[in-house]
Formats: sequence, C-alpha cells, structure tokens
Amino acid sequence: MFAGVLLTGLAFFATSCSDKNDDIVETAWNIENFTVNASEWSWSTANKRWEAVKQLDYIDDFIYEDGAVIGYVFLGEQNVDEVQVQLPYLKSYELGDGSKFTETISYEYSILTNHVTFYIEPSDGIQDPDAKVTYNFRIVMIW
Repeated sequence: MFAGVLLTGLAFFATSCSDKNDDIVETAWNIENFTVNASEWSWSTANKRWEAVKQLDYIDDFIYEDGAVIGYVFLGEQNVDEVQVQLPYLKSYELGDGSKFTETISYEYSILTNHVTFYIEPSDGIQDPDAKVTYNFRIVMIW
C-alpha cells in the first residue's frame, strides 16, 4: 500500500511539472553614471541647497511605478581609497567656532521631466561655496 501511494505521488509530481516558464518573471536593470563637476552646482534659494540637474533617459512609467531606483555616490579616489555609498549620504562637520552642521548628499527624480536632481543640502541652510566639489553618482534602476 505504501508503495502504491508513493508511486501515485510521484506520478502526480512528474506530470505537474512543466517545461514552460510562463510563471517566471525575469528581472531587468539599467545603470546610469553621472559626474557633477564643481562648476555645475547652482544654489537653490527656495530649497537652500546646491543642485545639479541631469537627464535620466532610461526611466519610464513602469520603472517609476513598479520598479526600484537606487542612487549611489562614490567617495575617495578611484583605485586608491574609493567607496560606493548609497544615497542619501550624511556627513557631520564641526567648525572652528564649535558650531556643527550636517551635509546631506542625495537625489530626486521626476518622471514628468526625465530629470534627476542631485543635491548637497546643509542642515544650517548656509550657502557654502566650498561644498561645491566634483562628485560621481550612479543611478541603478531595477524592474
């Protein structure tokens, strides 16, 4: 009896397997790299931050609504001490007078314009031109 149940179970299992991959969804991705040179940052008085706008060609409604968009910034010198950090990146500073502030480096993107805006936002809202340095960013889109 046990052998009969075992054979019946194996028969059901073998016939239920299919060579079709209709239920398998394949993942796709696109990676775009951006360099924002120190001269490209402009101060937004409305947002109290440095901004640089770039074209984000690959994004579409499906990625925007159902995918994932992840941003990174590269810190350090390539092939020396470079690290890739997920955005937002926060760094705290202490000034000579003992005051402190935090700088946030991040991004936002718009499906309406297909633009990505990278920004450097100081917590104290002070327009510090020394914050305008060259950064290399990476945007990864997964769907």
